[in-house]
Amino acid sequence: MEHKDELGKMITDFESGRMDRRTFIKRAGMMGLALSSIGGFLSSMTPSNEALAQTPAPAGKPVNVTVGFFPTWVGAWSGVVVKHLDNWKKYLPAGSKVDWDIQTAGPPMAANMMAGKTQIGYMGDMPGIVASTKRDIADLRMVAINMYSDTGQMCSEAFARIDAPDFKSVAEAVEWLNGKKIAVAQKGGCADKFFSTFLKKTGAKPESVQLLDPTIIKTTLQAKKVDVGVVFQPHAAQIMAEGIGKMMFTGSTWAMNDGSVIVMRKDFIDQNPEAAKAWLKADIEASLFMLKNPHEVAEMVAKELPGFTLKEVWSALYGQYPPNTGSQENNVILQEAFDDKVVAYMNDAFQFLNSIGSIPVDKPLPGALYGELIDAALKEMDLKAPLGTIRGLPLSEFKA
Repeated sequence: MEHKDELGKMITDFESGRMDRRTFIKRAGMMGLALSSIGGFLSSMTPSNEALAQTPAPAGKPVNVTVGFFPTWVGAWSGVVVKHLDNWKKYLPAGSKVDWDIQTAGPPMAANMMAGKTQIGYMGDMPGIVASTKRDIADLRMVAINMYSDTGQMCSEAFARIDAPDFKSVAEAVEWLNGKKIAVAQKGGCADKFFSTFLKKTGAKPESVQLLDPTIIKTTLQAKKVDVGVVFQPHAAQIMAEGIGKMMFTGSTWAMNDGSVIVMRKDFIDQNPEAAKAWLKADIEASLFMLKNPHEVAEMVAKELPGFTLKEVWSALYGQYPPNTGSQENNVILQEAFDDKVVAYMNDAFQFLNSIGSIPVDKPLPGALYGELIDAALKEMDLKAPLGTIRGLPLSEFKA
């Protein structure tokens, strides 16, 4: 009876995302369950690519769609999972074709969307917001917030050079930052928003602040040409893994919010409303897969991300942050829908971008947060937002 109760709790934890696939297999094996039984249960929970391929695609007009993402942004990784699972074939009308526009940053993808070359894009909150204000060029709508962090642990991460002191607290790290040279990832990006907010809330007085590409930040931090680098994931994981710098703090101490959005061209939505909704169903399924399959997801992303190790990729999404950095247990919320909390955070982001001259408005244009598609997709799949939370795991949980 004791084993039965324990197994029931394990299944509940696995289904809710509180337990990952590898931990479930390990604990089930320790309980004496046969590998065939474990494998059968897991197969019933997660459709294979073969099963997805055998699922009849829905009827309707086939679409030819180009989907963009940049794998150097952790928020785009549900798009990577859709690509590798090929589960869009389960939802888009039979005969549909998907091409992939893989970029190194959000702005080039936004440019391709505005030019009509790409119809769907996974991008950070800031590029998504900027894109939604360019209606004189193209009408782009944010249709879902696939990933969201209310702990600032996607994009609000500061690192000191490797020879800096070992800080005992966030307060000590903030004090050390005064008079130092800072490099922040990209003007008008989420890291820029974080550091600007940080300066206002703490009153810290650095010597200088440069806005640079995150790859350049890693190089200059390693060469000690700057004292502090502020970046987003997965660059943060690489800085820690390769000993480039020491983590000082995340944005959680100052209640920072980060997010990633799925953007669609409005003409694509209008011409193909069912296909637009179908794509979001594929993303929802990919997000559920991400909750339970850390290693498999890391392997998928690593194939798209040369220059990053499998461990760095795994750590960026699933890894636990160091102590004394103000970080929290929850890394990322697989959000999808625009609830009141998300709308408030997006309004704040609009105001920031307006204040630095990146956009001409200080609030979303009508329909910029276009939530009806994701709401309908969730309802038809009998799901509610958020889908679940990815909590940080100790590095010992990583298995190469």
